[in-house]
Amino acid sequence: MKYALGIEIGGTKLQAGVGLREEKLIALARRTVDPAEGAEGIRREIPPLVEEALALAKVSQKDIDGIGVGFGGPLDSKRGITLVSHQIEGWADFPLRAWFEEQWGVPCSIQNDANIAGYAEAVLGAGRGKRRIFYITIGSGIGGGWIVDGIIDEGQGLGAAEIGHTWVPDPDTGEPEKLELVCSGWSIARRAREALEDGETSLLSELCSGNPENLTAKTVYAAAEREDWVARAILEETCDTLATAIGNVIALLHPERIIIGGGVSLMGPIFWDSLREKIRRYVFKPFADRYEIVPSALGEEVVIIGAVLLGQQIGMNYKTS
Repeated sequence: MKYALGIEIGGTKLQAGVGLREEKLIALARRTVDPAEGAEGIRREIPPLVEEALALAKVSQKDIDGIGVGFGGPLDSKRGITLVSHQIEGWADFPLRAWFEEQWGVPCSIQNDANIAGYAEAVLGAGRGKRRIFYITIGSGIGGGWIVDGIIDEGQGLGAAEIGHTWVPDPDTGEPEKLELVCSGWSIARRAREALEDGETSLLSELCSGNPENLTAKTVYAAAEREDWVARAILEETCDTLATAIGNVIALLHPERIIIGGGVSLMGPIFWDSLREKIRRYVFKPFADRYEIVPSALGEEVVIIGAVLLGQQIGMNYKTS
């Protein structure tokens, strides 16, 4: 029996998964990325990580017939080249597909991690059964994936659906700013730090033990749950800005379902209720009852599941070509 290998290369984590059985990964191995080691350090970690995943799955390298890779950054999927990583040095113009094929001797396909996460959700997750899926991941950054009839829209081969790099009004100044710099987890924490540095009285100070550098988006949500007005204001600004961007997506593409993943999506009803309410304010009225906003169903494994699915696809295409 043949299996697919899936690899996730992120800014903070590295994962390898083997095959799917009853829509679940057969095996998964993880490493933490050391940014100081750069891209070369990550590439050194991949072979032993793959060996670990294969051992956990109780299969050998000869049982692998395709590799899918989800990469945390923009890339040229047609040429199989990474363009840049905004978190790790050394990925500019790197021939990642060829590197994998030389290492393991089987066909490989690479995709941006948000695209491949959207693909996984469309096939096995919250988008199952829907034709038009827009996926948004909100973590340290913001990425997007546009999936139509089970196919990733890659634009001209350099990607598409880069919602994190669309422009929205800055909540403080009203000036244009990138969505990622307002609504990502990192940006939510930054705005909380700035509030404390400006002398605002807030429960946030207690929750971070007096050190604003300890603040995270999770801390902000915890303070909001305790009705801290500074944290509530930050979440309201976040939801309003994100709703503006999502309203534009609905007007332009009219997806049946928008799926939100990443760490920020794990927030509770204060976030989700506010976001849905504000989207209703901004949505194009003829489309108002023709979309859904839902959380990701596949959690932290979404990218690696998508990578395995991609590996299965490239392996099957190779055998029939």
